[in-house]
Amino acid sequence: MALTIEQIRATQDNEALFDLLSGELQRLLPDTVQKNRDLYHRTIGTLPPGLRAMAGMHFFDVSMSLDSLAWHFGNQNDECDLQETLNGLRELEMPEIADRFEQMWDFMKPHMTALQTGEYGGKDFSDWLVDIGAEEFASEKDKFIWDYCDKIGKSGLLESWALYARKYPERCVVAETAK
Repeated sequence: MALTIEQIRATQDNEALFDLLSGELQRLLPDTVQKNRDLYHRTIGTLPPGLRAMAGMHFFDVSMSLDSLAWHFGNQNDECDLQETLNGLRELEMPEIADRFEQMWDFMKPHMTALQTGEYGGKDFSDWLVDIGAEEFASEKDKFIWDYCDKIGKSGLLESWALYARKYPERCVVAETAK
C-alpha cells in the first residue's frame, strides 16, 4: 500500500517515519530495479522529489558512516548516481553538505576513469587516494559532515528524511495531492 500524507503526519517518532519512508522506497525501488542501473535511473526519475532525493543520497550516507568522502567516490562513481546524490542533498535542504560533495566531485572528475575501471596505477586504493591528494582535500569536508551527523541525530544524514517529510509530506508520496 502506498504511503500517504496522513501517515506521515500521524507518525510522531522520527525512527518510525524513517521506517515508513524506507518501506515506500523499497516498494517503489525493489531489489530487481536497484540491480539494473539503467532501469533504476529511469525509475528514480518518476518518483516524487522527496523520495527521489532520499534514494539518491542513501548510498552517500552509507559511505560517510563507514568511510569518508574520498572513499565514497570509490564506492559510487557512476556520474548519474553522483548527480542524484548531489541533487538529493540539495532537495533535502543540506546545502552545506551538497557544496562539499560537489567540491569533492569536482576534485575527483579528472580521476573518474581510474575510479570506474579500478586501475590505480598498481597501487592500493587507499594509497592512490593519498597520492592524488584526495584524502587531504576531503579531510575538512569529512569533519564538517561528521560533525553535522553528530549534531542532527543518531541516524546521521538519514535524519534529514524525517525532517523533510514533516515539512513537505506532499513531496514524499506518489499520486496524492495535499489536503
